[in-house]
Amino acid sequence: MAKRIFKVITPSIAMLALVYIMRDGKDILNGLFFIFPVLYIALGIICSSSVWELFFCVFLTSLALIIPINLFFNMGTCIEWALFYIALGSASYFVKCLVKKAVKK
Repeated sequence: MAKRIFKVITPSIAMLALVYIMRDGKDILNGLFFIFPVLYIALGIICSSSVWELFFCVFLTSLALIIPINLFFNMGTCIEWALFYIALGSASYFVKCLVKKAVKK
């Protein structure tokens, strides 16, 4: 049980840490274009044991993205970015599930 909770919370903590580290300068653009999509793809692969884990993990990570970016950068909402990242994470989840099924056959 603790292992599952750790898997769900770890990506959101990583997202908070990355946004905090990138709050100075224009590094946040590198994060938006390169680092955050990779994090969401890894999130989809890590949380591939159940859909509920993926849901909670994506929810927490999206909150960890949207709230600090709005507070630190005054960029307005990043909901469009979060929706794109959620699609990436979901796609990687379903690809890993398909690969698992293919390997079991």
